[in-house]
Amino acid sequence: MIGSAPEGCDVEFLSHCFSFPQKARTVPCPSCLFSFSHSADTFYLTVKVSVLGSGSSGNCTYIATEKTCVLVDLGFGPRSLKRRLDQADLQAERIDAVLLTHGHSDHVSGVPGFLARRQVPIFMNEGTREEVPGLQNIDRWESFRSNSSFFIGDLQIEAFSVSHDAAEPVGFRFSAQGICGALVTDLGEFTPSVVENLSGCDWFIVESNHDEQMLKIGPYPWSIKQRVLSRLGHLSNQELSTFLSNSFDGQAAHIFLAHLSRRNNDPKIALDHASRALFQDLPLYAKCCNLHLTHQSKPSIVLDL
Repeated sequence: MIGSAPEGCDVEFLSHCFSFPQKARTVPCPSCLFSFSHSADTFYLTVKVSVLGSGSSGNCTYIATEKTCVLVDLGFGPRSLKRRLDQADLQAERIDAVLLTHGHSDHVSGVPGFLARRQVPIFMNEGTREEVPGLQNIDRWESFRSNSSFFIGDLQIEAFSVSHDAAEPVGFRFSAQGICGALVTDLGEFTPSVVENLSGCDWFIVESNHDEQMLKIGPYPWSIKQRVLSRLGHLSNQELSTFLSNSFDGQAAHIFLAHLSRRNNDPKIALDHASRALFQDLPLYAKCCNLHLTHQSKPSIVLDL
């Protein structure tokens, strides 16, 4: 039996591949390059992803395999987190660990309240721990090195450095059962390392923070505008579009646009920039790549891979 396949998948091909019993394996769809896990006469996808909230008021992403569940960043208090999990029909009881990308408050402010209710390990590098005094007294914390890999359950995680005005900020690449994804927000430029870690992903979450013109004419003081526009700031819609046009390898079937500014961006503008970069410049991707918006006030769709 074949489950729900992403738009653009060659279902006839996949039906042929899974029409006879065989050991569990991964088969890529030739139309959209999406990998399907297979067991006996059924294939199923094995990762859930939802951006529970993204923006300057709080960030948190839920990533789960069949065996392991992690939160990436935790910028929401217990009530807000529970509401968002309930809206997405996701279970807090499944959470095994929390990963932190960096120490800014919109990514870590919810950690103490969460630990008061659930004792799970908090994974962070030394730079993040030293930057935030409130994280230095946590009993259950695990250290990782930037530009290295480690496991949480069956989830392999690679932490790679990004350019941002925080102490030792990172993005993450996730691999489990043949499915790869990545999360990279709060960065000022696409370094070669970032491009490399987004390559070969089946899905990724990437920043599309501001529209450059809206930021320049907006109400922020010039010092803040300079910070946001710098290589230690945030990615603009235009910078993401350039990446999608010039450096995107076409592998990802799902791309989330994240950390949209409420004052200096508009979801329609961000989506339009990314859509034109993908579907007008590279029309082949229109059949196999889906763009998803993230939100500050509510969860994104739940990607059930």
